[in-house]
Amino acid sequence: MLISTTPEVFIVEERGERLYFSRKDGKIIQKDCLAVLNEEITACGEVEFLVGQLEIEEQNFLFFVTESSVVAHYRGTSGNTSHEIRKIERVCAINPKSDVNYIKLQIQPASGRKLKQGTEKLMKLFSDNKSRDTRPALLEDVLKLFNDSKDFYFCRNRNVTISSQKFFTKRENTSEDSFFWNKKMLSNLSGEFGGKLETWTCPIMQGFVAACQLEITDQINAFLTITIISRRSTHRAGARYLRRGIDEDSNVANFVETELILNIFEHELSFVQCRGSIPVFWSQRGYKYRPPLLINRSIEDAHGVFIEHFKRLKAHYDTPLVAVSLVDQRGRELPLAQRFLEHVVKANDEDVTFFSFDLHHHCRGLNFQKLQTLTTAMEPTLKSIGFCWVDKTGEVVQRQKGVVRTNCIDCLDRTNVVQGQISLHVVLQQAQRLGIFGPLCEPPEALVQTLQTMWADNGDAISTQYAGTAALKGDVTRNGERKLAGIMKDGYNSASRYYLTHTRDAQRQKAINLVTGQFEKDPLNSPDTEEVETEKEEEENISRMVTETIQFLVPTQHTVIGGWGLINACQSSDEIDTVVILTRTNLYIVTYEIDGEKMVDVQIIALEDITSIQVGSSGNSRQCARIETPEGAFIWRPSTVRLFNNAAIRLKSLDEANEYISSVAEQIQVGRNMLTGLDGSVQQIARVQIPSMSMHRKGVAAMGAFLGRIKKVKKSVSNANILKSASSSTVPEVTDGNESDASEKSDHLMNKILKIPNFKKIEEPQPEPFGFLLTSIAECQTKISLL
Repeated sequence: MLISTTPEVFIVEERGERLYFSRKDGKIIQKDCLAVLNEEITACGEVEFLVGQLEIEEQNFLFFVTESSVVAHYRGTSGNTSHEIRKIERVCAINPKSDVNYIKLQIQPASGRKLKQGTEKLMKLFSDNKSRDTRPALLEDVLKLFNDSKDFYFCRNRNVTISSQKFFTKRENTSEDSFFWNKKMLSNLSGEFGGKLETWTCPIMQGFVAACQLEITDQINAFLTITIISRRSTHRAGARYLRRGIDEDSNVANFVETELILNIFEHELSFVQCRGSIPVFWSQRGYKYRPPLLINRSIEDAHGVFIEHFKRLKAHYDTPLVAVSLVDQRGRELPLAQRFLEHVVKANDEDVTFFSFDLHHHCRGLNFQKLQTLTTAMEPTLKSIGFCWVDKTGEVVQRQKGVVRTNCIDCLDRTNVVQGQISLHVVLQQAQRLGIFGPLCEPPEALVQTLQTMWADNGDAISTQYAGTAALKGDVTRNGERKLAGIMKDGYNSASRYYLTHTRDAQRQKAINLVTGQFEKDPLNSPDTEEVETEKEEEENISRMVTETIQFLVPTQHTVIGGWGLINACQSSDEIDTVVILTRTNLYIVTYEIDGEKMVDVQIIALEDITSIQVGSSGNSRQCARIETPEGAFIWRPSTVRLFNNAAIRLKSLDEANEYISSVAEQIQVGRNMLTGLDGSVQQIARVQIPSMSMHRKGVAAMGAFLGRIKKVKKSVSNANILKSASSSTVPEVTDGNESDASEKSDHLMNKILKIPNFKKIEEPQPEPFGFLLTSIAECQTKISLL
């Protein structure tokens, strides 16, 4: 597509057809009104297609894709044809009234060299000051939305916004409006043009696309292509803390449709799932340390919108509609779990099947084998939903009827794990139907590992788009160990993450609103709303974060001696980023993102493998604790809050903080002595050497076979087995060793350690979360399973 100008007109030309824009105001000019073709035309460069137009601060900007790359292929209407799915690498924005040289400068880098991050800034440095100064800040935020994460996709020959089943059923290149990200940008043009713009434009979507080809040689000789496509909805789109729950139009936050497609023997099989926020009016006050979740409307005021949300899902995907809630049935998430179920019972819809599965409780101690409980319970329903099958002639010989809608709180880590597990279950059924392996044979390992990796990558992308950070550290997932590049990538401290994420979120939300045509209706979800947390709220959040970490990670039969929220001494911020848990045999070291919502690292260290515990100054009057292990050192300093009897107490002085970190070190030392029978002591040293970057070799945490690897440090385990592969089809349960033998060694030491006035043993409550609904559930037409 060629871009050129005359003194009066900006011209976009594709295959001999031209689109004309006035250089005075950026508006489309009708061809029959044009009297300037005799003017000299200046070529400015080539672009791929027109994304659309936005008016920002009374200036009209045209957005063009200037670079893209192939990531996958769709099959055509016949099995032997294919169409490229391309990822957008770069978008430029042009004001038609700009100087010709400045227009060229924005277009030409795409065709001349690989564009590196920050080139736009360099480009503006060489542009004339007048042009540079008139570019609005919001324009730069829109360009960052397209260019920074590179998560927009298109297909010129087969619309990327619709599923395979819809494409082959309708056999038209129509678009799904909810996934059509530039629809509003194109509507700004179509109103002026009065005609069709398909020659110059193309629908784009935000999400994730990846493909992999496997050679199958066990039972047959064939190539199997697996493609995963996630489509993010434009409705209620935006950043995590600015988009929660449902809105007045029954749209939910973080709604994503994910389709997994198999192509083999010129046949295409697809299975569609979706995820979306809990369809209740709720919000979250503050950002740090797992803040509470607030329900903003009564069930009576919200039920009509809830009903409409499920009605639209059934109209779009057919029935049955399967709702899977992975929300905790205890703690801060319990009210949302209860309210969701209350709505389901009140709706009394026989076309809905509801599963409540407390993933953190069932998989406590990182025992992700328990996910099989959920998939087994869902098996009859999954069988009734089926999947789409398109034969080599393009005929739909089997349709998917219904959909599985999965959610947790953020619809990220837990949701991605369960969707991956469901996908694996369905794909193995499809593979057996295709004859890739027999019913009595083990599934091909390469197939299982490929699916797990693709779902992990999918989780990363969706997490980045909604929460601003990836679901896991990619170098660990793919290589099994931390490498220097990965450490450097994570080198910025948590204060920077906190500041950048939540300052950038507001600007990113405004850019998304402009692109999608959203308007702020609720001041609770406005990017201009500042959240200010009191000290008391922060203390409660810290206590909650530590308690919930214990409830998830530590198996129920193991005694928790202590738990603390500390700060990695290698970073300069005063924000808690580490939870340390002491049991009779192990030390759990858990690293969080600053908001406390995302567990990014877990290491489980056997107490007997700790070689030394030191306390000393970090170069000023502040004390640090240093734990030495065969895998490296962990160095922490105290936060401004200590935990006492499960409650958080503000530290009032430096002396109190230093005494607190010393008591943490003493408790860990006593726990080690209790286990080993030795009589070691904490070493008091003058100075603790703190490296310039963390010594932690991170094994990414927590979300099981699809999201990470748990590192358990123990001398008797070889290095090859220290990192348990997340891509293994079974995930070993993490245990604390022979606890009964350990406890018999020194019960008097346990009595001693429990007398230290910091933490008492945490007794796990046994609530009946849905007890008040049991009678109504028994009478309800909706099929409800409380697992």
